[in-house]
Amino acid sequence: MKRIIITIVLLISGISASLTELIYIGNTADSFTNKIEAVDAMMLKDDFVKASDLCGQISSEWDNTAKLLDTLLIHDYTDSIGINLSQMKTYIDNNSIEMYFACSAGAKKGLASIKGSEYPDFNNIF
Repeated sequence: MKRIIITIVLLISGISASLTELIYIGNTADSFTNKIEAVDAMMLKDDFVKASDLCGQISSEWDNTAKLLDTLLIHDYTDSIGINLSQMKTYIDNNSIEMYFACSAGAKKGLASIKGSEYPDFNNIF
């Protein structure tokens, strides 16, 4: 009986940890996607100063968040998103709008990819 209880407790603990990770990564990806879309809206309104400031804040916030995400995910995902975010600010400062939107799309695609990689899907399990 003791083995069954221990097994059930460990199973519930594993499921809880997995759900916590899934929710955290999903919320983080959604949050950063929304922030990037806010910068996109500023760029479309030609408000480059505010867009640059917000993009710098997003990039520094990503650097702090990426430390935890690196322990949960593959480093390549978080590194490429961080590079895109830093390049976005550079392109805003250089008034290279086309390159900014290319990096913005890459960052949003990377965020969608890390969110999708955490879903309990058959392809993600095996």
